[in-house]
Amino acid sequence: MIVGNLKEIARYKGISKNIDTAIDFVLNNDLINLPIGKSEIDGKNVYYMRQSYTCKDISECVSESHNNYIDLQIVLSGCEGFAYTHINHPSLSVKIPYNPEKDVTKYDGCDEFMMPLTANMYALVFPEDVHKPTIKCDDSVVEKLVIKIKL
Repeated sequence: MIVGNLKEIARYKGISKNIDTAIDFVLNNDLINLPIGKSEIDGKNVYYMRQSYTCKDISECVSESHNNYIDLQIVLSGCEGFAYTHINHPSLSVKIPYNPEKDVTKYDGCDEFMMPLTANMYALVFPEDVHKPTIKCDDSVVEKLVIKIKL
């Protein structure tokens, strides 16, 4: 997993064509004004989900991983807690097995590392990164963009 500020995201260009497509989209669009919902950037290779929500207590949040897509999760405004652990961490157990239609496995556990993501911060989450987003930091409404990047 890579966590950083959007002003440094261009340094990760060159990892893959689809990551480059996502980074170019981020650098060349007004992200906060994108419409809520799902839209394609490059068909099923790169697409986004623009979201607005209030975060939840950590006990209500779900730990997950994806096999076929990388997540680029960008907080546009507000504050969100974000937990992470490696997929081989002994504290994890599969709660709901892999669903290929939704490209997700859900877990119990995943509180090894936790950090706040605030405006203009992102997490680039790979298949081995079990993550738990949407954790409440405060009462702010979170504006977020999740870009799904096909491996």
